[in-house]
Amino acid sequence: MLQVLFCDDDPQILAQYAARVARLAQKHQIEVRTACFPSAEALLFALEDSPGDADILYLDVQMERMSGIDAARRLREAGCRAQIIFLTQMREAVFESFDAAPLQYLIKGGFTGEKFERVFLKAAGLAQQNTGELFHCERGAERRTIPLREIIYFEVIKRIVTVHYDGGSFAFYSSMDELETRLLKKGFVRTHRAFLVSLARIRRMGQESLLLTSGAEIPLGRTHAKKVREVLSRFLSGGGQTV
Repeated sequence: MLQVLFCDDDPQILAQYAARVARLAQKHQIEVRTACFPSAEALLFALEDSPGDADILYLDVQMERMSGIDAARRLREAGCRAQIIFLTQMREAVFESFDAAPLQYLIKGGFTGEKFERVFLKAAGLAQQNTGELFHCERGAERRTIPLREIIYFEVIKRIVTVHYDGGSFAFYSSMDELETRLLKKGFVRTHRAFLVSLARIRRMGQESLLLTSGAEIPLGRTHAKKVREVLSRFLSGGGQTV
């Protein structure tokens, strides 16, 4: 299911576009969950601990205190990889919006229903690619299938790995080397001999530890610190992770 969020200080606009997306989703049999926010501050507060939860964002640019562009920049810095669509009356802000890597910049009242539908379908297709990968693990007869986007981090003690994800945790037999092989190019980074962390869940990097969006504090090993900084920098700048 895709999480589609709308942010605009005009309640009529919020209702109008949320209803339009709901109709398109039903038409094309796309499962969505929508939420509306009357300000950039309200949106940021809702995504503070889980910026990766948003799949598609429809953002107004000009709002009372914080602009949609500033909100989008902050979300990108926090690891948000959502497809961002600016819906605005401000034509002159189009070039400034590039900093937030939007999918589309639409002028309110200046596009057809067909174009709105094409943009939504493109955003949904890209978002589904990002949410489609699953992590499979098992312990005895018990199996778990966890979307990669929901995983916060892995920790290992001897041969027992615990995966921590939104809503719970699960222990299974594996090794950190095996996990690295499976996940290194899928948005995860080794931060310590016993920890593998989702880049999208890193809130702050210190000298000897990482603060995650879940509130957990993970150790940062000296031998891993330089690599983590490099990989995290590329991730936040939108360049992807390379090894």
